[in-house]
Amino acid sequence: MTMAATETCDACRFAADQYDLPDVLGTLRAIPPMWRQAIEGIEPEVLSTRPAPEVWSALEYLVHCGEVVDLHRLGLEVLLNGDDLDVGAGVDLPSPDVRGGLSAALDGLERAVGEEHAVAAAVAADDPAWRRARMTAGSDRHDAAWLVRHTVHDVTHHLMDIGRGLHQLGAGAPTQEGTVAQVSASDGGVPKRPVTVAEVGDRGLLGDRQADRKHHGRPLQALCLWSLEVIEALQAEGHPIGPGAAGENLTLRGIDWTTLRPGTQLLVGDVLVEISAWATPCAKNAQWFADRDFHRIDHEHHPGWSRAYAWVREPGTVRPGDAVVVEP
Repeated sequence: MTMAATETCDACRFAADQYDLPDVLGTLRAIPPMWRQAIEGIEPEVLSTRPAPEVWSALEYLVHCGEVVDLHRLGLEVLLNGDDLDVGAGVDLPSPDVRGGLSAALDGLERAVGEEHAVAAAVAADDPAWRRARMTAGSDRHDAAWLVRHTVHDVTHHLMDIGRGLHQLGAGAPTQEGTVAQVSASDGGVPKRPVTVAEVGDRGLLGDRQADRKHHGRPLQALCLWSLEVIEALQAEGHPIGPGAAGENLTLRGIDWTTLRPGTQLLVGDVLVEISAWATPCAKNAQWFADRDFHRIDHEHHPGWSRAYAWVREPGTVRPGDAVVVEP
């Protein structure tokens, strides 16, 4: 029996070795709001519709993810307690039961994620419990760290699935074209300064850095995107803000920002990205607002004005003036 290889996924570009335990905990914490943002404003009938006969609906994926997280949390408790766990060839969950409806499914996922996060967060990162290889699945052995990373992969991959499904159903962002107005980077903090060209990898712009790694720099936050038209509207309100000031890496021109949502894919130059979540502003951005009210760009208070975080689905190079295609 051998230790399982590092988990990777060609489809969503998940790579377990990119996630230290703080990354895992931060991503777990972000999952419920990411799901809520991805489906907000969409009719329940659409969320219950399969985009193809063999593809689950958004509601089915949502129920399934809650069940998966519950199962992983139970396994994590066993492993962190130092007990053996043999799952044979794996565990097959039944088809999702969607009779409870959307609200119950969202609440179920939030509860399950919160419970797994609490179990994982209670163990120090350097605790040897993480390295115990006592879970067997077929011919592989896994440790506790593998299981919690697998939770992140499973649930975030299904977020991509529902993004593709909603697009197929016509409920995603409409296809549209724009350009890159500015590419910005810094050695940490804001503002980020314009650069003429940047290589984009799975963790974002090469050479860009986040000063606060507690809240930034995870794969779901590989890039920060924003709209030039939103910035110009804020300037018209009297706020001393400009491209890169609030920390976005890519300032885009010509995109109807109100149509975007988590799950939307954009081809930026030759880089394919997918919006993961609306970025929550912090007090460092107060300086860009005449009244220092940085909640002016908080999605919860002003939908349609927020910056967006994005995964990198296909790395490449980006420059000012590059074409941007929403849902290519």
